[in-house]
Amino acid sequence: MLKSMTAYGRATFNAPQGHFVIEVQSVNRKFLDVHVVLPPELSQFEIELKKWILPYLTRGQINIKVNVSFENTVPFIVQPNIPLARQLKASWTKMAEELQMDAKDFFLELLVKQEGLFRLEENQEQDETYRHILKQTLEAALKALVGMKNQEGALLQADLTSRLEKIRHTMQLIEHKAPYATQRYREKLQQRLEEILPGQIENEDRILREIALFAEKIDIAEEITRFYCHLIHFEEIMQSEAHGVGKTLDFVLHELGREINTVGNKSSDLEVARAVIDIKSELERMREQIQNIE
Repeated sequence: MLKSMTAYGRATFNAPQGHFVIEVQSVNRKFLDVHVVLPPELSQFEIELKKWILPYLTRGQINIKVNVSFENTVPFIVQPNIPLARQLKASWTKMAEELQMDAKDFFLELLVKQEGLFRLEENQEQDETYRHILKQTLEAALKALVGMKNQEGALLQADLTSRLEKIRHTMQLIEHKAPYATQRYREKLQQRLEEILPGQIENEDRILREIALFAEKIDIAEEITRFYCHLIHFEEIMQSEAHGVGKTLDFVLHELGREINTVGNKSSDLEVARAVIDIKSELERMREQIQNIE
């Protein structure tokens, strides 16, 4: 069954650590391209988040956004940079002596403005807890996204199936008209020869030779057979459970286009030419739809 590449999924998770919200959005891309937006406190999990989506998605630009409202704990440990604080205090004392100020006026507010005074270290004891929460929430969001993909894919498949039926019916009209092209050419050729060389016995031989050459030139039986084979293949791919069939469908559609172009080039019949245009128009609409299939 087909899956759409455009979808959205969202999931939430409440835990003592806080309120977690993960949103996943998928849009059309030829290859898998994952972008993750995480709170700075959870940045160490970016690579793992990208790995966790692989069983669910094979193509598309995937945007993952993680929002967390921390409550009782945070996933890191705040460590003071004591050596830096001592040097700052010593520098302040020396400055106070030089300016004849009271060194007791050294306030902690001055330290807060100093970059690097505090270090944020990973809390490895809490990592497993946050990893479990993130994975569980992401998988829930991905399941919602896949559900939307399946729903949209079913609509795309119904549309493509309808267009395939139109194409098959139009090709049957072309197939029905094809055998009469040679007969019409024979009648036209015989009429012209009779106008130029009336009553000549050798006219029949000339007509037979011309018809043989013309019949070989306009024969579209092979193209029609291959066209039907490609239609069947296209339907089989749509019904399969394989992942990432969008590229294969696009390739088969290209082959259908090539065959119908050859049919159009070989035929001089006006009705066949119109039917070819109708088929090419449907194929182009299908190509637009296929671009949104995973």
